[in-house]
Amino acid sequence: MTMSRAIPAPPPFDHSEADVILRSSDKEPLDFRVFKLLLSLSSPFFTEIFTLPQPATPSPENTSSPYADEYSSFDPVTLKHRRIPIIQMAEDQETLSYLLGLCLPISIAPQPHFSSLETLLKVAEAAIKFEMTGIQAHLRAELISPRFIEAQPLRVFAIAYRYAWDAEARKAARYTLRQPLNSSFVNELSYISAATFFKLQEYHRTCGEVASSRALLQPALAEKDDNWAWVACKRCPGPLTKPIGFVGGPSNATSTFTNTPPSSPIALAARFTFMALGIQSPSTQPETRGWWVEWLQELAKELEVKPWGETVRKWDPMNRAIEKAAACTFCGPRAKKDLDWYAQILSAEIEKDISSVRLDISFGDDWASSSPSNA
Repeated sequence: MTMSRAIPAPPPFDHSEADVILRSSDKEPLDFRVFKLLLSLSSPFFTEIFTLPQPATPSPENTSSPYADEYSSFDPVTLKHRRIPIIQMAEDQETLSYLLGLCLPISIAPQPHFSSLETLLKVAEAAIKFEMTGIQAHLRAELISPRFIEAQPLRVFAIAYRYAWDAEARKAARYTLRQPLNSSFVNELSYISAATFFKLQEYHRTCGEVASSRALLQPALAEKDDNWAWVACKRCPGPLTKPIGFVGGPSNATSTFTNTPPSSPIALAARFTFMALGIQSPSTQPETRGWWVEWLQELAKELEVKPWGETVRKWDPMNRAIEKAAACTFCGPRAKKDLDWYAQILSAEIEKDISSVRLDISFGDDWASSSPSNA
């Protein structure tokens, strides 16, 4: 009995000894010849399916049986006809090719390579449907591979959130800090609620304030015996405006950050940092060089938009600072080397600060409403 004209799948899904055929849902379906044992080892769903009796005459109208058809071949050795059951699948040939490829030993075929999140998403839905926990673990690792998470962190976050993959969602959220969050719409945003997206935006904003504050506080943390060029130099001008100044001490402070109100989160963070470090007055700090302070102020603006450590090491702002330092015979020869070292230290400090910011998300009712089982 034939349901529709099917095309045999290419290797490695054409083995003559296969004992079951999975037929794709395409208009021109593909027949994947596979082994029950491999499917059973990968999926409790298929283990149960294969315990059901095979009807004498398979039919797609028989909804009580998973077997929709059968393939019969003549064995010249045993001189008998061999019946191979056919299971009609809801998945298309691309999804089955990837899913079944992950069930095969690597000695038979290399593992499939995912080049798009769309394909990974389809395979993830099938792996969850068929309870393939091992394949799900592999897909979770693939989702946060550099080729996806570095280029498309927001899409990765939404997919991970859809399936309640907590660790992957939080890692992707961290990677969104590398880009402005006001990016273009992506279809995967439909997997998360407005409340979850708002929390992600708040996380991004908070991390921006933390990172920016760390940059702006650097002049106040300088010590008179530091050997950095911008501290040791007494020749070139200091900053045009004091980078940090709190009139009346840290407990009764008025911010002199450029365009920074005293009540702003950055000024408040600076004030509390002063208190925690026991800094009583900015006047006790060494006067640092203007070109360095201006570099930090430029970094602070960048860090509000892209709050991650590597922002500190961007070449353009650093190059502008080095060019300004070149006007000084003391700072010029030392600026590049000192800034390189200092940027590494500041980058690590910013990453540490950001790590303390928690993303407030949960996978409760919000996740249940967008999960595949409820779609």
